[in-house]
Amino acid sequence: MTIQGFAAATGSQKHPLTAIEIAGVSLTTPADKIAGILQTQGYTQVNSSLFTKSEPAPSGRSTVYRIEIDDTATSRELGYFRSLTGGRNKSPSTRDAAIPETEIAMIRQLYNAVCNVPEDLQTERKCMPVEPASVVINHGMMLTIDTNYSVLLKASDSSTSLMIKESGMER
Repeated sequence: MTIQGFAAATGSQKHPLTAIEIAGVSLTTPADKIAGILQTQGYTQVNSSLFTKSEPAPSGRSTVYRIEIDDTATSRELGYFRSLTGGRNKSPSTRDAAIPETEIAMIRQLYNAVCNVPEDLQTERKCMPVEPASVVINHGMMLTIDTNYSVLLKASDSSTSLMIKESGMER
């Protein structure tokens, strides 16, 4: 089902991107609930818009997770970022390792919402074929879906950048 056809088919104005959860938070999550949701998952609130957590990874490295939430009167942007830090520069992460299982559901949900469209729109949005080791839309750059929504998706075994932005809406 295309994004354009989704609202018409359901008879509502609800956009499929509003249902995607990033670490349990979606575009429709009330602002006063976000900190509690993220803290139960081990995130530490750094400031009003940034939450982080770190976990040990192989080869003396750490995996750092960052959730960014930019909430204004007319827009909301949710960002999820994961990267490997530390370790020896001479021992890079394994090429073609699979994306972590903990991210697959949200990555596929975003990819399907943006790329499960007619082929000409897939080409315009630069939807790369899904691989176990990488999922990319628009070469990993921000992509405007319509007048109110933009997304970013670039995921691999060593890092993930995922953003959903809703703008032009009164909150």
